[in-house]
Amino acid sequence: MASNQTCSEFSIHGQEYEQLQAALETADGEIQALVQENRQLQMENSKALAENAHLRHLLAQSHARLLEAQVAAAKSSARLVTGLEGELSIVNEELQVSLEELQITAEELEQTNAALILSNTMLEQQVAERTRHLEQALAERNELLRCKEDLFHEIGCRVRDSLQVVMSLVRVQAGRSEDPQVRQALQSIVARIHAVARVHDRLSSGDGSGRVRMDRYLGEICQQIVDAHDVAPPRHTIEVEAESIELSADLAFPLGLIATELIDNALRHAFDRSGTGTVWVQFGHLSDGRMKLVVADDGRGIAKEVQFPKAVGLGMHIVAMMVQRVRAGLSVAHVHGTCFTLTLADGTSHTVAVDRNR
Repeated sequence: MASNQTCSEFSIHGQEYEQLQAALETADGEIQALVQENRQLQMENSKALAENAHLRHLLAQSHARLLEAQVAAAKSSARLVTGLEGELSIVNEELQVSLEELQITAEELEQTNAALILSNTMLEQQVAERTRHLEQALAERNELLRCKEDLFHEIGCRVRDSLQVVMSLVRVQAGRSEDPQVRQALQSIVARIHAVARVHDRLSSGDGSGRVRMDRYLGEICQQIVDAHDVAPPRHTIEVEAESIELSADLAFPLGLIATELIDNALRHAFDRSGTGTVWVQFGHLSDGRMKLVVADDGRGIAKEVQFPKAVGLGMHIVAMMVQRVRAGLSVAHVHGTCFTLTLADGTSHTVAVDRNR
């Protein structure tokens, strides 16, 4: 029994020994780890000390440089203050000189201003004097223009009255004449005088521009011819188709006289006494910008062998003269009657288009 007990104790002590041995090995491992960590900490501490020493060295250098910079700044500030004082003194002297110059300039400006005021006063007086003279001249000019207008109006009235007297005398003479040819000749004279009178009336009653509106002018001429020849529809009619164009009196008068002669000639020679007929009067622009005057009828027409204007009467000779005066071309067509076409050359019209409602 004693041996069994001893064996049990040895067995227990062996287990404890093994446990202690294992614990010692674990402790050795931990000690080795602690030693390794201690070495690393020492190395890191050495590095930290070295860096600390380096930082202290840099701090000392920075402090020294800062002191040097402060000393240099103090010296520079002293020099800068001294330089600024010198420059300020120079600037002050220059400002003093500038002030003196400004005072001199101000005095000169005052003198110049006084001279300008005096000159301006003299100029205003001269302008006022010239303005009075100009107003007086304008008043005299307006008075002369008014007198001219009154004189023109008076002359117009006298010319119109004189033409009316002449036409009345010719009409009376035509009424008393027993010769039909004489009556026709006198009626033609009345028509010619009326063409002149209409232009004169248009000029005297217009706006002073010296222009004649052709649609109204031709209409009045045709109406006078109708009254003179005692034309009554439906036997004979005159149809007028004219554009609202204003022409100078120098051009309107020849055209009116040409139209008068051609219309009068058509009414006297184109139709039979018992027959009917129509005379057309047209005036306007062509497609190329030129103007034309057309007087046509549907009567018997002029014989083709008649050479215009050599073998015709006084009226056609007047037409030929007026055609040359306006530098136009005149053509005669024999289609269902007679058609006279007057074409004005470029540069002779001097036209102005107007409103028909004016």
